[in-house]
Amino acid sequence: MSGRGPAGAFGSLALRPVSWIWRAVARGRNARYDRGEGVRRAPIPVVSVGNLSVGGTGKTPFVAWAAAKLRVAGHRPAIAMRGYGASEATMSDEAREYAMALPDVPVLVGADRHATILSWLAAHPGAIDVVLLDDGFQHRKLARDLDLVLVDAARPALDSPILPSGWLREPADGLRRASAVIVTRAERIDPALEAHISALHGRPPIAWCRHAWRGLDLMRGASAERVGVDWLRDRRLFGVFGVGNPDAVRAAYERAGATIADDAGARDHATYGRADLERWIARAASTGAHAIATTRKDWTKIRDLAPPDAMPFVVPDVALAFLDGESKVETLLARAVADRHAVDSAT
Repeated sequence: MSGRGPAGAFGSLALRPVSWIWRAVARGRNARYDRGEGVRRAPIPVVSVGNLSVGGTGKTPFVAWAAAKLRVAGHRPAIAMRGYGASEATMSDEAREYAMALPDVPVLVGADRHATILSWLAAHPGAIDVVLLDDGFQHRKLARDLDLVLVDAARPALDSPILPSGWLREPADGLRRASAVIVTRAERIDPALEAHISALHGRPPIAWCRHAWRGLDLMRGASAERVGVDWLRDRRLFGVFGVGNPDAVRAAYERAGATIADDAGARDHATYGRADLERWIARAASTGAHAIATTRKDWTKIRDLAPPDAMPFVVPDVALAFLDGESKVETLLARAVADRHAVDSAT
């Protein structure tokens, strides 16, 4: 894995001294939390799902899978998240995506997750009995009963410098405090990546999984048509991939047989307006595209703006598919929740 970061080769080198400062700050911050300073515990179990690197590692499909498993087991989960880009009037893009995919699972949004959880519990006593903390590995102010870290097989970044010259949010040896590591976007079990994770974490990954496309939704305004993934074969598409790892999404479309003729260059968590859509539709038409390819996260921001008579937007239905270790992760989830409830009952 190259040490080249989000700023590019020259920018990453120029920013290396800033990364050294950030590295020292991150180590000092983690040392304080290791001593328990400023850490608060929620009154119900907390399962954190996070990562070491910036950019997408597949947290949303994993959290959705975990929420579904907990519901099947008889629990009442909620998802707590910071909510990048949220305001008092609007939900964040990721919160809207969860609300669409999991309408029966409350989504609690707030920078202070502990206060947000307490406030929600006070207003809805007994409605939830476990919280899934989205993007929680570095949010150490909130104690967690299980700390799961996802590593993206397509961009592990474990030997990268830390921000701003590299991809890491903190030094890679922070992986050692994780309860377990799960590899996402994996097409196979990679012995070299497994060895690298083992060296940092002390144990190999507990599970390997990939993002499986169950089908496609062709969106035209408020209407949707479900088609198979083979619809993409030999199609020309214009891409709108405003996510943390757009290259992984582009590659998935191309593996399915599509050609991405042009790309909007959308940023993660960007807001969109009607002028953006009009510009993309015009660019897509000029390249001979059959449709505009996007993600469900982007679609939550596009759907109220898209004209019904424009070319369709293609939105994959993404689910987690395990190559190995699914039962081990289920056991970890069940044990963490049961152990916490047992401790609380005894005190």
